[in-house]
Amino acid sequence: MMSSKNFECEGFTFFQDFDSGNLGRVEFVGEHSETELEEHHYEFNLWTRPDNAGTPYENTNRTWFHFGVKGGKMNAMLKLNILTGKQSKMYGQGMAPVFRMLPGRGTWERIRERPTFTGNQSRFTLTFKHRLQDNDRVVTYFAFTYPFSYTDLLGFLSNVELCHIQRSKSEDPTMNKLDEVYYHREVLCYTLDRRRVDLITISSHHNITNEREPRFQHLFPDVMIPRAFKFDKKRWYPRSPMARFRLNLRREFLKAHTKKVVFLSARVHPGETPSSFVMNGMISLLMAKGDPVATALRKHFVFKIIPMLNPDGVYKGNYRTDTKGVNLNRLYLNPSPTEHPSIYAARKLLLYYHFGREVEDPPPIVQDFGDAATNMKQVENLEDGVSDLRLRPKTVTVEGVYEQAGAQLMKGNKDETFTFPKITSEESGLFLYVDCHGHASKKGNFMYGNHFENVNDNVECMLLPKLISLNSQHFHFDACNFSERIMYIKDKRDGLSREGAGRVAVLKSTGLIRSYTLECNYNTGKKVNPLAPPLREGLERTPVPVLLAPPKYTPQVFEEVGRAVMSSILDLIGCHPNSRLTNTPHRTLHSLRESLKQQVVSEMTINASLPRSKPTRSKVSPPPSPGDRDCDDIQIDYCSVS
Repeated sequence: MMSSKNFECEGFTFFQDFDSGNLGRVEFVGEHSETELEEHHYEFNLWTRPDNAGTPYENTNRTWFHFGVKGGKMNAMLKLNILTGKQSKMYGQGMAPVFRMLPGRGTWERIRERPTFTGNQSRFTLTFKHRLQDNDRVVTYFAFTYPFSYTDLLGFLSNVELCHIQRSKSEDPTMNKLDEVYYHREVLCYTLDRRRVDLITISSHHNITNEREPRFQHLFPDVMIPRAFKFDKKRWYPRSPMARFRLNLRREFLKAHTKKVVFLSARVHPGETPSSFVMNGMISLLMAKGDPVATALRKHFVFKIIPMLNPDGVYKGNYRTDTKGVNLNRLYLNPSPTEHPSIYAARKLLLYYHFGREVEDPPPIVQDFGDAATNMKQVENLEDGVSDLRLRPKTVTVEGVYEQAGAQLMKGNKDETFTFPKITSEESGLFLYVDCHGHASKKGNFMYGNHFENVNDNVECMLLPKLISLNSQHFHFDACNFSERIMYIKDKRDGLSREGAGRVAVLKSTGLIRSYTLECNYNTGKKVNPLAPPLREGLERTPVPVLLAPPKYTPQVFEEVGRAVMSSILDLIGCHPNSRLTNTPHRTLHSLRESLKQQVVSEMTINASLPRSKPTRSKVSPPPSPGDRDCDDIQIDYCSVS
C-alpha cells in the first residue's frame, strides 16, 4: 500500500503520496550558516522506501525516489542527503537526479550542480543542493530520473486516442483509404491491484478483415469493448489475367507478402522509465499522418503494444518488482494468470500471433519464491550483477526447437514435458519482439539478443541492432550482446535465471530469431554515431543535430531511439522510403549482411581456438553447424508484391 505519510521538518513539508512517489523517512540535520565553502542552507537526510515497504513482500530494491517539497522559507537553499540504493557506478559517471516546479514550466530538468556521493555498496549517500523559489505557492518535486507514472500513461494514451478521433473526422480526400491509421485500445487484463493493462493495436487498413480476434480465458475482461480486427495474411488476387500472370511470375522468385505482428512492451521493471519514453517515441511515429515512414510501417505490419506491464509497481514507487515483490521478467516460461496476469497475457498473445490460433497452456507449476525479505537479505551486500556464469549443458537453438517439435517450456517433473507443435518461421505470424528496459551501469542504448549455433541465424539476429546504429546517434551496436551466457545467467538480486526473461522465453516458445531486450542507460552514452544522410534529405522532417560528444540523456533522446528502431524495421525488409543505408559504406542490405557474417565467422574462429575449459564472453555463437545456410538464402522482401 502506498504510504500517505507526510514529513514535517522545520517548516518544510516532504510528501510522496502520489502515483510513483517514494520517500520513506526524513531527518533534519541542521541549519548551516554561510562559510567560505558553503552558503547558508538547510540540510536533511532522506531515506527511500524499499519495494513494497511495510508488507510481507518488502525487499531491498530501493533505488527509486520521487517526492515533493513545499513550505519553508522562500528562496531557501536545501542540501539533501539521500540514503538510496547501490548505484555508485552510475553516479560516478555523472548521473544526476531531476526536479521540476509546479506551478511553473512543469518540465523535468537535471539538478544543475553535479551531485556528490560517499560510501560503498552497503552504505551509499547521494548529496545535492537546490534553491527553492521565492514563491511559497511553488512545490518542487525531485526524482531519481525522469518519471513517467501510471497516470502519465493514461493521459498519454487518452491524448493519442483523442488526436486519432479528431483526425479521422477530417480525412484527406486524396489519401488512399487503405493507408488510414487503424488504432484500437483495449484492456488486456487487470493487475493484482485492479489497474488496467492496456493493449494497443496500430496498423493500416491493408489486409484488414471483418473478423475480430478472439477473447481468451482470463483476458479482455471489458466485454463492452470489442476486440481488435484480424488482419488477413493472404494478398488480394487480381482479376486481370495479365496481372495474375505478373503476380505469379514475381511470386515464383519472391516470398509472398504477409502482414506480420511486431510485438512491443515496456515497464516490466517499474523504475526503468527510459523504456516508457522509448515506447512513446514508437507510438507517436506510428500514429503520424502523412509521414512516409509511418505509412510504410502501418502498411506492412500490425503493431501490438503493451506500454506498461507492471502498473502496480509503477504506482507504488517500486524500482524493480511487482506488488508481491516478484521480478516479472523472469516468469515468461510459465506465468500464472492469477499471480502474474500481465505476463501471462503477453505470453498468451505472443503464442496466438505466432501460431495464428489459441494454444493450450502448459501444466501449471507453482514456484515457491520464498519470503522476499529473507531472499533479498541474503544478497543485500552483493553488487548488482550476475552470479552464475556457467553455460547450460545444452544449447537452445531454433533448429533444436523444431527438431523437438516445438519449444520445451517447463518441466513439472522428470516425466512431464510440455511441447508446442512445429511451425516454420514463414508460417509464423510474428516478425519481431522487443521488450524495452532501463539500464543503470552500462552506458548507451543497446540490445540483448539470443545465441544460435547457426552462423546465419546469428547474422539475422545482429542485423536489426546494426541497422538501428545506422539510424540513431545514440544506439551502441558494440555494446549489444548476443552470447549464450547472457541467456542463462542468474541475477544476484533475486537468484532467478534470465531463461525466464521475455526475449529468451519467446525464442524457446516460438523460435523467433528477432527477439530482443532494448536497454537504455539512465544517464548517457559513451559515444555519438555519425549518421549518413538519408537518400533524399528534403523528405526528412526534423534535421538531425550534429553532436560532438554524448549528451545527458533526456526523454527526447529516448524517443529518438524508439523512432530509430521503427525506421530500422523498414530497412530490414527493404521498404524504407528514405533510407540512410544507401549512403553508408555498406550501401545495401546484402553487403551489410556479408559484413556481419565475416565478423561472426572471425570471432567464432578465434573462440574455437581458445581452451574449452574457460568459456569466453564472445558476443557471437560457437562454430557453425554443418547445416548452415548461405546468408543469400535469407531474403525478406515485403515490398515486391504490390
